Amino acid sequence: MTFARDMSAHHAQAVDMSVTMVKRAADPAVKLLAQDILLTQQAQIGQMGGWLMAWGRPLASQEAPMAGMDRASMGLASAEDERELQHLPVNTAETRYLVLMRRHHQGGVAMAKSALKTVKRPEVRAFAERVVAAQTSEIQAIDALLKKRMTGQPPAQAQPEMPEMDGMQHE
Repeated sequence: MTFARDMSAHHAQAVDMSVTMVKRAADPAVKLLAQDILLTQQAQIGQMGGWLMAWGRPLASQEAPMAGMDRASMGLASAEDERELQHLPVNTAETRYLVLMRRHHQGGVAMAKSALKTVKRPEVRAFAERVVAAQTSEIQAIDALLKKRMTGQPPAQAQPEMPEMDGMQHE
């Protein structure tokens, strides 16, 4: 239950950033990536909301989503980062989106891997496994796009890997 709420909130930010880039991106590859993330993660938010309703659980709790967790370590962008995507020159915004989404996906993978350590429901376990596979694949695609845009150090080394999230509680 906690995983569904937290991952929904995490996905919501990816959807918001992707909406911005679907509207703004000039690079067809960035626009396609943003559209894929937007559609996939919005559908997954609906799926997780459907689980909560089917389980007779509220869509929100008294605690804010991801309460007590470090937003940066979960790959969440700051409000300023999100605003910048709307106003930076398009080429700069595209690169910034790729960097932000790479880190965001690293956080999503870490959240899903953490859930796999404790979650018992088979549908949630299968979902978490799909998140790990899909977002790991998208990180590789983002790396390829960033490599085309940047010179020097490969993107995989430019961003630190996300830490393990052993302290997360999942029901």
